[in-house]
Amino acid sequence: MKTPLLTLLVCFTVVCSQAQVRVLIETDSIDRKKLNQQYPLAVSPREQATTRDLTFQKLAGDYWQDFNRFLNRKGFRTDTSVTVLAEGYFRPDGHADLLLLSYPMRIRQTGGQPPKPIRLPPDKEEQLRQLLTDYLTTRPLPVTSALIMGPFRLMMYINPGAPTTRKRVRGPGIIDNLPMAIATTRPDTVKRIVFGGLQLDRVPDVIYRFTNVEEISLSGNYLTYLPARLTQLPRLKRLDLATNRLRDDSVSFTRNRHLTSITLQNNAFTTIPRSIRRNRRLQSLWLGNNDLTALNGRAFSRLRRLTDLNLYNARLTALPSQLAKLRRLTVLDLYYNQFTTLPTAIGRLHHLEQLAVAHNKLTERPASLSGLRNLTTLFAHHNQLSQLPETLPKLPHLKVLDIGYNGFSVVPDVLPLVASLEELDLSNNDLQELPASLTRLTHLKKLYLRQNPFLRSQDLTPASAQLIDRLEANRTEVFH
Repeated sequence: MKTPLLTLLVCFTVVCSQAQVRVLIETDSIDRKKLNQQYPLAVSPREQATTRDLTFQKLAGDYWQDFNRFLNRKGFRTDTSVTVLAEGYFRPDGHADLLLLSYPMRIRQTGGQPPKPIRLPPDKEEQLRQLLTDYLTTRPLPVTSALIMGPFRLMMYINPGAPTTRKRVRGPGIIDNLPMAIATTRPDTVKRIVFGGLQLDRVPDVIYRFTNVEEISLSGNYLTYLPARLTQLPRLKRLDLATNRLRDDSVSFTRNRHLTSITLQNNAFTTIPRSIRRNRRLQSLWLGNNDLTALNGRAFSRLRRLTDLNLYNARLTALPSQLAKLRRLTVLDLYYNQFTTLPTAIGRLHHLEQLAVAHNKLTERPASLSGLRNLTTLFAHHNQLSQLPETLPKLPHLKVLDIGYNGFSVVPDVLPLVASLEELDLSNNDLQELPASLTRLTHLKKLYLRQNPFLRSQDLTPASAQLIDRLEANRTEVFH
């Protein structure tokens, strides 16, 4: 008898613990300051800018997205769309203690009256509170973050109002909803399927009717698994799976020679799925907004036709040497990562035309650029650069160079030697003056100089004003 009684006692304790969640409308009587001290922000603005804990942010976003889905399934509807700020106070295990709701959206009244918040009607507000209580009690936030060491606070906007009308995609050969896909009598004429934002949790079987389809978009859904059967559609060229719930082991591609573009942005990948290498004719691969800290370069070795690689905001500090095997790569996007120096493998991408390394932590002059003889565009703004490599003039086709928001106190001597430049951005640096040598850039069409010290005085110095006049006389548009 002791075991059943003990089990019952444990279950009762758990239920009581879960039942402690409270959902309240914020009032002046709530001591917000004390609460915020007890429950620090899960990811502070500083941590978002530096550590960018993508795994936690993705889980938190999915958690509230699931709540909106929960509202729809419960039939919760209002006549108007109302935005609510939900501020949750959670225990380290992900269970909520308290949720405060407030209405941040305001409208200005007529007749000089002060603004008033757009609120839910009292009955709908009470219904929303009860639904939130049920949801928070039965679904703890899945916490998998090194940043969570104790109780934490999480803020998120939710929209309990009428759902936004999904924008229709119309045109010949296009299917953009399930009833239309089921009803069509000419599946052979369909070239494009747009099932984005349909709240799908699986790939619908009706897709396989369309054996001539060339493009499929399943973005913005709840997919957790990609069946191999999908990539067996014989004419499929472009596949968009952005903003779903896909993980490393939940994607299966079959060997094929037809897929040329795959988008996997904003999922839960930590590396490139192994089966991606079976797409032998793949030209474009977008993997941004995933936490690719376990990036394995072996997948690159088979993607010999890849021309466009997007690794935007992927928490990368290094790139595998196998990247150099992408001999045909022309576009590489590494925005919002954590590089302190440019990976040497990039210097062997001799066909690269556009390189984006902005919003990183680059401090060293990127010497490996010298091998990029076909480079036309380099975005390196928002870094910590103060020098450029002496080999920069060896890039004979460089037309666009953006090194704004760095630490340049003087214009690098090497810049006027890059004769091919057509657009140069030096904004938001620490430049004290402009050298007359900039007039050597005879092909320069646009020069951005905003927010530099030599411009902060009320009037330009005569030397700077004369130089800008000379540049403009050479048909260079100067922004200052």
